[in-house]
Amino acid sequence: MDNKIKSLSKTAENRRQASDSGMALVLILLICYVIFAIKPFFIAAIAVLVLDMTAPIVFLPFAKLWFGFSRILGSVMSKLLLGIVFFVVVTPTGLFRRLLGKDSLRLKQFKKGTASVFGTRDHEYTAEDLDKPF
Repeated sequence: MDNKIKSLSKTAENRRQASDSGMALVLILLICYVIFAIKPFFIAAIAVLVLDMTAPIVFLPFAKLWFGFSRILGSVMSKLLLGIVFFVVVTPTGLFRRLLGKDSLRLKQFKKGTASVFGTRDHEYTAEDLDKPF
């Protein structure tokens, strides 16, 4: 019984993915029609839309390709965007703080002697500390 439910849900998921891929193909064809102003793109978009509405399972091979491409693109773009944010925001901030002489982590004192660079904080917490933690 569980295998039947899993296969039905997988079929429904594949049908939904195929339909979504067909709609994406319609959108691509319409964008090509707007950019190039070639009428066959518009006619192909209408044909693909009708086919997508009547038999979306036809687009299953395209859906596998489309969703595979989106997974690859998602994994690459996330790393690329995080790298750009790091080098555009974090690196200049660190360099600017270094130019100002800020040393919040006390890196210049680290391993200079036997004393620890960690600051000891003797503070007894009260109810007011919980009301305004920052």
